[in-house]
Amino acid sequence: MEDVWIMDSGCSRHMTGHRKWFSSLNPVSTKEYITFGDNGQGKVMGVGSVSLSAKLSLREVAFVRNLRFNLVSVSQLLDEGFEVRFKKGACCILDAEETLVCSLLPFGQSFADIWKWHRRLGHLSFDLLVRLSSMGLIRGLPKLRAEKDLVCHPCHHGKMVAASHIPVSQVMTFYPGELLHMDTIGPARVASVSGKWYVLVVVDDFLRFSWVFSMEFKDETFGFVRDLVLRLRNESHKAMRAIRSDNGGEFRNSCFENFCRDLGLEHQFSSPYTPPQNDVVERKNRTLVEMARTMLDEHRTPRRFWAEAVNTACYIANRLFLRAFLGKTSYELRFGRQPSVKHLRAFGCRCFVLKKAGHLDKFESRCLDGIFLGYASNSRAFRVWILEAKQVVETCEVSFDETMPCTTPIFELSGDDEEGTPIFEDEEGVVNDGDAGATAPAAAPAPSRYEFDDEGGPPPLLPPHFPDKASSSERPDPPRTRGAFFFHSAYVASFEQRDVSHALSDPNWVNAMHEELENFERNHVWDLVEPPPNCRPIGTKWVFKNK
Repeated sequence: MEDVWIMDSGCSRHMTGHRKWFSSLNPVSTKEYITFGDNGQGKVMGVGSVSLSAKLSLREVAFVRNLRFNLVSVSQLLDEGFEVRFKKGACCILDAEETLVCSLLPFGQSFADIWKWHRRLGHLSFDLLVRLSSMGLIRGLPKLRAEKDLVCHPCHHGKMVAASHIPVSQVMTFYPGELLHMDTIGPARVASVSGKWYVLVVVDDFLRFSWVFSMEFKDETFGFVRDLVLRLRNESHKAMRAIRSDNGGEFRNSCFENFCRDLGLEHQFSSPYTPPQNDVVERKNRTLVEMARTMLDEHRTPRRFWAEAVNTACYIANRLFLRAFLGKTSYELRFGRQPSVKHLRAFGCRCFVLKKAGHLDKFESRCLDGIFLGYASNSRAFRVWILEAKQVVETCEVSFDETMPCTTPIFELSGDDEEGTPIFEDEEGVVNDGDAGATAPAAAPAPSRYEFDDEGGPPPLLPPHFPDKASSSERPDPPRTRGAFFFHSAYVASFEQRDVSHALSDPNWVNAMHEELENFERNHVWDLVEPPPNCRPIGTKWVFKNK
């Protein structure tokens, strides 16, 4: 939504969270906050002018931290002498001479859908997303179209790379399971919530299907590879020929040597410090880490959930990425049926888990607040971080709020949680050709409304964009805690009127009500008509809210 301005009749002033729009910007002398619809707040960093077109320049536009939308206030336009006309399918802004200075169009549903699926599918590129939707290879993915030059800030923060070079990888096999590429990533900058520091990535050369395993120590690599190889040998009637890795100590050891000799496998090694020779898994490493970092950045999810993000990225990639020469996804090539994405949800979004305690009070809340962290590996369930209990549960009794990230951060973030911060220490290129030491179970289960299809995965809008970073000379505000937020909400609630009878006793609220009614009359927002027969008119009420 960075390049879209929304006409808002309920907004008290023009505002944006993107610094680039301002032709002039002056800092504010006093602390001022804007209260959003979810009771979150954004600090007003400055006030300036914004040129929307050659004929329309907005004055007194507030630069608000954490605001994802660009809002044009109808009331402020009217105060500045403009006229706003709403028609079916359009909105026109006219000056005092009734000359058209700007027109706005409704925000298309298909445009909103492209952003929704972009976020659900781990910030997949818009071009690939549109191409996949037109090919009909994935169940549950509707036909999508994208406008030109769409920009997603979390994608830039999570996927910015150096200029690319000519790829050297090619398909070297003729059937699934013939050759497995493998590599480790890590150590991470922070331990995961389950105490993991490394990731093992394994890729099938023919299918490009991938597996990821989180590890506390690198010496766990052999156990995961052994179990995977034995499982794949049971799945296929064709023999596995070889595995390929770098020269790291986790691969070049007696355990691997004896295992490969017993099964008749060739263990191929890339030359030291020559990642292109293990290009298939190196590229997969970069893809998964970029997806994970982008998903973490979008909802400002702490870096300690990196393992959940990497698992989710792998889950999505297997269902979306095409084997170009076969015209099918890796999932379909392996399982013989098209993947479904109807159950996918945006990683890091708020969700609500049904309580299943034995004895609930009649007036007790029926759900727990949580954060969506991906999909269970061995059941048709979602993985959710329960905020109150501070633990991960797997459940299918869950509802999602994917609309937008909260304006008030859910977590108190540290320096390692800044946008674009690397997840792993050796993340530049995500190359690991040696053995690095490190120190430091997947999550606990719990409860289990969504229907799943036969795929075996859990069931089944605009993109948030974060404002540009403040200048280094600006002194940052101290971190805002949830306690401070609740204290502020309680304070504001103490002088907000509960009903009309209380408001009529306050001259300030009476004046505000008269002003609102005058705006209705001035803008001609209603027509008095006879109601149709057998129809009951909808009532109205006053809502008293400090904005």
